[in-house]
Amino acid sequence: MVNQEKRRKHTICSKVILASSSEVRINMLNQYFTDIIIVPHTANEEKHKTQKENPEKVALRIAKEKALSVVENHPNEIIIASDQILVCENKVMSKPKNLEEATKKLLFLRNKTHRLYSSIYVMKKGEFYFQQVKVASLFFANITQKDIELYVNRNKKTVLSTVGSYKIEENSVYKFLSIIEGDLETILGFPIKDFIKKIKHEK
Repeated sequence: MVNQEKRRKHTICSKVILASSSEVRINMLNQYFTDIIIVPHTANEEKHKTQKENPEKVALRIAKEKALSVVENHPNEIIIASDQILVCENKVMSKPKNLEEATKKLLFLRNKTHRLYSSIYVMKKGEFYFQQVKVASLFFANITQKDIELYVNRNKKTVLSTVGSYKIEENSVYKFLSIIEGDLETILGFPIKDFIKKIKHEK
């Protein structure tokens, strides 16, 4: 009862549209909003991913397209969209399509530093409201191919549903990753704290 009362004091009594089905993003928003509607976006993420363009711009543009893809049906609501891009040795990497691709990605990442570019784009009543891109750097340990293959086989859902084919939440178990810079919300791919501060300030 105490926890429910505490949560009520910190939540924002507004309906928001989340242009994503990510469990991580849903759970993060649940900490702040009382009414969250999940609406899958229709943006084509892959067509924007290029090796030549600034990854911060790409991550933000994709998030914006996601928001725009659902605004027509929700013109009066707050729409929140996000994207995350992983770059390692100047190579832009996407979510793997299968377990073989996931294994190859993790083999490529090992013993290297990679960067995560996480964006958020928010619309309110059909107009731009807030945007941000935050960056994190992580080092992936030089583990054996056998350990990577074992990890992939034991974590099939994780490796196929995340851009890095890992979850930072599982690092306490596997200890593959070292955080060089960046906060948890950036690594999770959903930098919302500054947006929350802004909307609370306006209430």
